[in-house]
Amino acid sequence: MRLERTELHGREVPVISLEEGEEAVVVSDLHLGLRYGNRFLAKFREFEEFLKHLAARKPALLVLLGDVFELWSAKASEVFAAAYAPLRALAKLDCKVLYVAGNHDRIVAHLGRKRFFERDNLLVAPEYAVLECGGRRGLLFHGHQLDWKFVKLRWLWRLEPYVYLLSETLYALPWASEWVVALGYVALLPLVMAATKGAPPPLRLAAAASALLLSAPLIVLFWRAIQDRFWYGLVQPLARSRLRGKSLASPAVSRPLSNLLSLIEANGFGNVDFVVFGHTHVPELARGEGGRLIANCGSWVEEPGRPCCTFVRISSGRVELGRWTGSGEEVLAAEAL
Repeated sequence: MRLERTELHGREVPVISLEEGEEAVVVSDLHLGLRYGNRFLAKFREFEEFLKHLAARKPALLVLLGDVFELWSAKASEVFAAAYAPLRALAKLDCKVLYVAGNHDRIVAHLGRKRFFERDNLLVAPEYAVLECGGRRGLLFHGHQLDWKFVKLRWLWRLEPYVYLLSETLYALPWASEWVVALGYVALLPLVMAATKGAPPPLRLAAAASALLLSAPLIVLFWRAIQDRFWYGLVQPLARSRLRGKSLASPAVSRPLSNLLSLIEANGFGNVDFVVFGHTHVPELARGEGGRLIANCGSWVEEPGRPCCTFVRISSGRVELGRWTGSGEEVLAAEAL
């Protein structure tokens, strides 16, 4: 396996080339920590068993194609509880791991910009990655790039991880003191404004900025309180993907995908022979325009009427869409690369 870098839309992206006989396994949308009531919806135990299975099969590359952690709605304790066993199994894999950030774990993208962990067989890509196999070139990305709601509300899915981290930090304080701390900061506002009354404009501007900072903890706590109470009724529909549950046959998926690939190919990238993404939670393997192979990893989240625990396997000359049954692999579809 060979690792290089190229530019895509002005951003540096990793290019991973598989040698003959090597294979890559791609999974997405684990949403570790996601639960409804007292029940975890994320299939973290099944994913742990799947990773143990991969340890014996020994792929050259494992791709985590975004939304691995539920960093929008789950509490940190729930994320840790669900992620501990899979991460332990992941650490035992003797292969390169590529993590492409999604919209629910967007904050991970910053690790890619700093190039952390590269010497430890972990590579993080903020947006896209390129996979070359058998003389074919493929584009890997999470899939929220196709969703106009996330494009228009980019501030929401970029802000949410920081709201999450700050609120979880405040929740870590003993007892209910996070509210005491937040109210204490707000109580300082009159003192700041009184001290700068009649001051020059730059100083008053600085005071206004400090007022916003002092108010931030209280605003964040109110946001999380409302979100935790009304997430499934109010907040989630706003943040929910417009593409969730839609297949490649839907113009809502096929049109933006075609536009994205045309734009990428027109900017000197060259032909995109195959595409792998997630985000919609609909596992698929199909041919698109010009015979281009398009694969969707599906998800590892329990959802009625939809298969879960699915993955994509890529090797020289073949792409498979598979499902982990709990005791082995089931091939749902296969295509020549």
